[in-house]
Amino acid sequence: MTFPVFSNPCLVAQVTPRTRLLVVLLICTLPVVAATESEEEWFAEEESTESVNEGELRFLETAPDPVALHSESRIRITPASLESGWVDLLQCYRNLDAVPKVEVVFDYREMRGLAVVGKRGVGKAEVSGQSVQLEDVSKQASLCIEAQVRNFYRQADGSYVLRNGPYMRKFLDGYYPFRVSLTASYPQELVRFLRISPRAQPGFRVESTPGVIAFDAWFEGRLSTGIHFLPGA
Repeated sequence: MTFPVFSNPCLVAQVTPRTRLLVVLLICTLPVVAATESEEEWFAEEESTESVNEGELRFLETAPDPVALHSESRIRITPASLESGWVDLLQCYRNLDAVPKVEVVFDYREMRGLAVVGKRGVGKAEVSGQSVQLEDVSKQASLCIEAQVRNFYRQADGSYVLRNGPYMRKFLDGYYPFRVSLTASYPQELVRFLRISPRAQPGFRVESTPGVIAFDAWFEGRLSTGIHFLPGA
């Protein structure tokens, strides 16, 4: 059977009925097909029906699973980004599940220069358009890519915002724990960090130093972030 597994990028996996598959959605809106009994039982083991999140964002103060799927991104905002909106992206997915075939589909509105720069526990990784085709993925495998994406926007008031998400890990009607980390560097002589949304809180740790803003999030539901900047040092 075929399981669409989505993220920003999306992961679309060809799996056998006995495969235990982490299902992830961040941006894509493709349909999710019905699960086999074994996969339904696995998600029932993680959380009871009564406790399944139905989409409301809830940050988790304690990491529920230290080896759960982890999206880790590094974004570099350059002086040219202030005019063009293009930023440099290095993104890694860690702790992938064991599946025979996975298609990682990047759903950014504008993206260029996609390339695989690292992999572990993956037999084959091949770029095709805005996707990466993976084969022979072993348990807790990882994949790292680099590209340029256009998600840095100038606002009408002259400020700037870096937008990401929505991030989510979804299976049928339930949302499950997911970890997302992002570090963005920026030219501090041209812009200064103003604020991040959502605000820092337990489960959403934010660190800011001159020229760098970062967050690390454990959550259920849907998470969209906006990192806001003002022009001038």
